[in-house]
Amino acid sequence: MTDLLESKLKRESAVEQVTTNDNPSHSLMRGQLKFVRTIAISVGIQGPVAGVIVGPAVLAGLVGSAGALAYLLGFIAMAFVAYAFILFAKEFNSSGSIYAFNGSSLGPTYGFVSAWILLLVYISFAAGVYASTADIMQTFLASFGINIWWVWIALAGFAFTMTFAYRSIKFSSILIFSLEAFAVGLLAVVGIVVMVKGGYHHNAWSLKPFKPNGISLSILGLGVVNAFSAFSGFEGATTLGEESVRSTKTIPKAVFWSLFGSSFVYIVFTWIANNAYSSTSALANSSAPFVTIATNNVGSWMGNLINFAGVISSFGAQLACINAANRLIFALGREVSPESSGIFSQLTKTHRRFRSPVGALVVSGSLSLAGLLMFAMEPSPIRALTIIVELGAYLIIVAYFMTVVAALVWVWRHGRNPVKLAILFLGIGILGYVLYDTFIPFPSAPFNLVLLSAIAGIGVGIVVALLPGVRSKLTASKLIHAVRT
Repeated sequence: MTDLLESKLKRESAVEQVTTNDNPSHSLMRGQLKFVRTIAISVGIQGPVAGVIVGPAVLAGLVGSAGALAYLLGFIAMAFVAYAFILFAKEFNSSGSIYAFNGSSLGPTYGFVSAWILLLVYISFAAGVYASTADIMQTFLASFGINIWWVWIALAGFAFTMTFAYRSIKFSSILIFSLEAFAVGLLAVVGIVVMVKGGYHHNAWSLKPFKPNGISLSILGLGVVNAFSAFSGFEGATTLGEESVRSTKTIPKAVFWSLFGSSFVYIVFTWIANNAYSSTSALANSSAPFVTIATNNVGSWMGNLINFAGVISSFGAQLACINAANRLIFALGREVSPESSGIFSQLTKTHRRFRSPVGALVVSGSLSLAGLLMFAMEPSPIRALTIIVELGAYLIIVAYFMTVVAALVWVWRHGRNPVKLAILFLGIGILGYVLYDTFIPFPSAPFNLVLLSAIAGIGVGIVVALLPGVRSKLTASKLIHAVRT
């Protein structure tokens, strides 16, 4: 045990040494984020309020009245994945997140491809959430008789995101946390009113949504996979490894509590939604259940406020995705341009005052905007949202699987703790089921093209990692050498 602790302290010190740069134009500001600001990125990416406003209806269409059960099982399944990230984050952290995590176990090429996939996830999620924000905002404005083309709204959201991401992470992270906290507060008011009024025919306290209610395990499994996607993003805090205070303590807590908190919101408010509707079919056919619930139980003004809560939660999600993507780009740029010179040095350029990765922001902003504009001719943002976010959902399952495998290898090489190995083996089994249930049978149109695009994106990452110039830099990586000691 003493040897493992000494090795951990040596590794932490080595990582800090190789990631520290005194040049304010090519470095992040170390130790500026405490727990609340660190967890904000994870919670922001998850955007639980924006998700739960419509999520219960989607789940009702899949599993009927067992929505809360599906989310509960989804939380348990995702906890095994979070465990892998927590294991790594307790050992060392960097802005490269799973690049260093997975690279420590299976080499820099494996780590680079893992980070490339996660980067594609964050960029695609950001693009999709631009559309989501526009969709919710369009509905909110329509309630006041204002009609604006959804693309203009999405572009406005994009512009605000770029502005805040350009500034200090201390400012944007607390903004994300404050917006989500306010949105949860509004949702809680509606939930309390529903409970006090007794729900539909006084069924507010019914535990039926936590029971299978006759559905098959395969159908329930579909709901669990849906819930699995809803909870993703908890790992976002790991991209703040160089900016968090006492990162090996702060980041593991942020990963756990973001997953627990978002899951709690989904589980509790899905339970309330099921008990507030007259039937499962009525819930499934509702476009925004909690807007309807707020309107029916409090008043139209509260329905509008819940709609607005969805807007600010969704905006927080897109800002968090861009912040996380920026740090991954910064970290990968540093690996392929360690001397902060050459063509890739622009990827590591930071604002001299805010120390935000402004060079990476140009890349993440351009790519996420391009993803949005591909669907600009759609009459509504729903199709853009669905397809772009589904691309990210396919990719993140692969990134999670690669991380759990890497964590298993790490534990095998560092002590072979039987409990940790058993948990990670279970995690691989669960993710294997999620992968199978997601991709078998092969998705039908248009999601077959989405899946092929995801595979192509992974292929590009592999090709980039194997380019002679990139491969030589990765092989000589001081960071990977430090974490493999």
